[in-house]
Amino acid sequence: MSEANYLRKILSGNNENHILPFLWLREQTEETLRTEIEKIYDCGIRAVCLESRPHPDFGGDGWWHDFDIVIEEAKKRDMKIWILDDAHFPTGMANGLIPSKYPELARKYIMTQFVDCAGPVVAANLDVNLMMTKQFKWTDFGKRIDTPLIDRQELLSVTAFKVVHGDVISSESIDLTEHVENGWLTWDVPDGVWRICVSFTTYDFGANNDYINYIDKKSVHTLIEAVYELHYDHYKDEFGKTIAGFFSDEPGFYNVADYKMYCTIGRTPGMALPWSEELREVYENNKRDWKTSLPYLWLDSDDETLPADLRRYYMDQVTRLYAEDFSCQLGQWCKEHGVEYIGHVVEDYDSHMKLGTGTGHYFRAMEGQAWAGIDVIGGQILPGNSISTRHGVTADGNAEFYHYMLAPMGASAAAIDPAKKGRLMCEMYGAYGWNFGVKSMKWLTDFLLFQGVNKIVPHAFSMADYPDIDCPPHFYARGNNGQYPYFAELMKYANRICDLLGDSKNVPQVGVIYGAEKDWMNESMKIQDVGKELLTNQIAYQILPTDIFEARDRYKVTLENGRLSVNEREMKALVVTETRFIEERELAVLKEAAAAGLPVYFLGKFPEYAIGDGTRRQVKMAELKGIKELELDALAAELKAKGIVDIAADAYTPDLLATHYRKDGDIYCLFNTNLAYTIDVNVTLPVAGKLAAYDGMKNALVSVDNIATTADGRTKLHLTLAPYQSLVLLANLEGLEDADILDAETASSSAELDISDNWNLAAVRSINYPNFPAVVSVEKLEAYSRKNPEFAGILRYEKTLSLTEVDKNARFEAQHIYEVAEVFVNGESAGKKITPPYSWKIGNLLKAGENTIRVEVANTPTRDTLHVPSPFGPDRAIIEPSGMFGKIVIK
Repeated sequence: MSEANYLRKILSGNNENHILPFLWLREQTEETLRTEIEKIYDCGIRAVCLESRPHPDFGGDGWWHDFDIVIEEAKKRDMKIWILDDAHFPTGMANGLIPSKYPELARKYIMTQFVDCAGPVVAANLDVNLMMTKQFKWTDFGKRIDTPLIDRQELLSVTAFKVVHGDVISSESIDLTEHVENGWLTWDVPDGVWRICVSFTTYDFGANNDYINYIDKKSVHTLIEAVYELHYDHYKDEFGKTIAGFFSDEPGFYNVADYKMYCTIGRTPGMALPWSEELREVYENNKRDWKTSLPYLWLDSDDETLPADLRRYYMDQVTRLYAEDFSCQLGQWCKEHGVEYIGHVVEDYDSHMKLGTGTGHYFRAMEGQAWAGIDVIGGQILPGNSISTRHGVTADGNAEFYHYMLAPMGASAAAIDPAKKGRLMCEMYGAYGWNFGVKSMKWLTDFLLFQGVNKIVPHAFSMADYPDIDCPPHFYARGNNGQYPYFAELMKYANRICDLLGDSKNVPQVGVIYGAEKDWMNESMKIQDVGKELLTNQIAYQILPTDIFEARDRYKVTLENGRLSVNEREMKALVVTETRFIEERELAVLKEAAAAGLPVYFLGKFPEYAIGDGTRRQVKMAELKGIKELELDALAAELKAKGIVDIAADAYTPDLLATHYRKDGDIYCLFNTNLAYTIDVNVTLPVAGKLAAYDGMKNALVSVDNIATTADGRTKLHLTLAPYQSLVLLANLEGLEDADILDAETASSSAELDISDNWNLAAVRSINYPNFPAVVSVEKLEAYSRKNPEFAGILRYEKTLSLTEVDKNARFEAQHIYEVAEVFVNGESAGKKITPPYSWKIGNLLKAGENTIRVEVANTPTRDTLHVPSPFGPDRAIIEPSGMFGKIVIK
């Protein structure tokens, strides 16, 4: 579709749908369910994702009764249905089928436990069977003891190592397995301090034993049987029609209890590791001396390369099996049944490349999905705050990860895999609390959409009685959220921007090698640190897993003439985060890239050791020819000096988020992420010719006048962006006529009429709108919350003024509005505003003589819920004021 055609489609209101909010099914009435779907539809949304977590009868008669209603309402409105694929997140409980039908397919683990002994001791004994059980500690008194579905252990090895110091053991071992008889080890302990390690398989030491085993194909298939096939049996005629597909929510290894984010192999003591017979076959077929070397998965050695090699190998195999057995098996089933498989894993901070809640390797976890996926909930990304450590309800985390790596990582997975067609889904807004209003949602939406998100799963529409304490905000809240009409406008805006950017190609300047393999072997530099350096200098980057270089045809990888191209995204440099250990295969790619003339940068110091399958060696300086060692804080300057930049600001502007997409023509997205300061800077774009701005809120093209052409044919733009403001620029506007583009609004003079004082004010709770009670006359406006701190709802300000003449460009402007508002002039709406600056063009609605100005302001529901106990606030949060106040003028 040509640029003119797709733009005209959007401008005519015929954009595609890109939004599929969670709709929580529960024991609601039929009328409530039908009303909620209607309210979703009224937001311009044409799909829902059904979540079963609150439903008491998932897969039972009650579930099918409610599902029938949803299908009926969806078909009536031409809406699509997605199904969250289990009875409860995280995906993996298979609706209870493992304990009820397939206990032998429960999660399985490997574990090593050890004792230390100072020798010599002749004929020392150790109860090996006891060593394969959990130790009861004094802190366990009073706690419930869970028993596994299968109480069975298999001894793999008993191995002795000399202790070097602390928990560091020798790289040489003694295999004592044959010395075990009838469950007892008998051994003459030599002189010195020895660590005797018992390694075994178990169903007991990990977490959630009654969940599926993600690295066991048969175990994963129980999820298909319990959920996927069950829905297909009921609604197969709707598959690929009304039913669009299935959504996995936060699957992961979960080899430890709770949402633990920092579970790194070898650096998390006492952690059971995922295991299966398939993984065992991998080890057996590779003829590695694997049983006696298992302790190195937990313990360090005097030869640092040995555990690095073994941990890398284990994680490499377990993450490949996760992709094959879980993600790809579900994706293939969906393909065969005419639907798509989507979802997200737990990416938080660095869990995307770790065990625990993670999947070990984000890109492999996404392999079977039709779209890439991430989520942003619970205060992970806070508007204007990329600095402070997160201490939210989900998990503590590093702000730089959420701001500078999360979306680029998801966007990279969507971009490099041709099968994903550039599609990146983000579950967002949930668990931020009632305090998170539409103003903040708009900031978050722009922040994520401009970094590659083009499918949105708003979290959530809840039909519970208000206020539902389960992960608010809820967008309609049974009529109790006064910002619902503004949320609807935000969703229409988001759908248009997603449609505009959908099917486009991002334009990265730099490739950064994904860091999972390095993290498995040692502590290494975080990609988010690199992301911050690049994005605050407006340099777009793509994260590249080393796997793509092993499957070049699939990912359309070429390396030649100083350029790296991956799925038609061309990069001009390759960056590697600092690490002491590097994979042989990654090092080979870097040497090839340098030989092809591509600038390659090692940040920090060069690696010391190269690790391959069974090979461990020192890296020689001679083999790094053409590769440059560079400090992180010098990276952006180095790239700019080499001309490796796309959107160039003439001054350091760290709060300017700038991204570039190509879709027939060029699309530039610019966003001021700062909440306090206006960005005022010259920006150079690598295009020539006419530009137009797309106003997604008004769904209109607007002319751009403040531009000039540089000597080398590029376009220089004087950019002014107030806090919360974003700008979408379109270049190469072939097929569009001048009549398609509106003139930019300009001020005709600086004259203003101050109308700050003497307003009539009325307040009503959202559920009772528009039935306002008696009006109160207010001489001097102030924050309504100053005297009414527990009011949530709609505030109506009204006054009458006389004008002798009218300027058609006149604007109404309010200094402070918290936080969304609609202005009416003489009974006609001038439109809604959901972010600052709060300025409305009203000249066309004014008349000479008497005029009535009415402003309706909605705050968030948070003040309604101050006394409702909830883990999601607002009792421990700063709450913005309510209402309209400050200087109010007509310009």
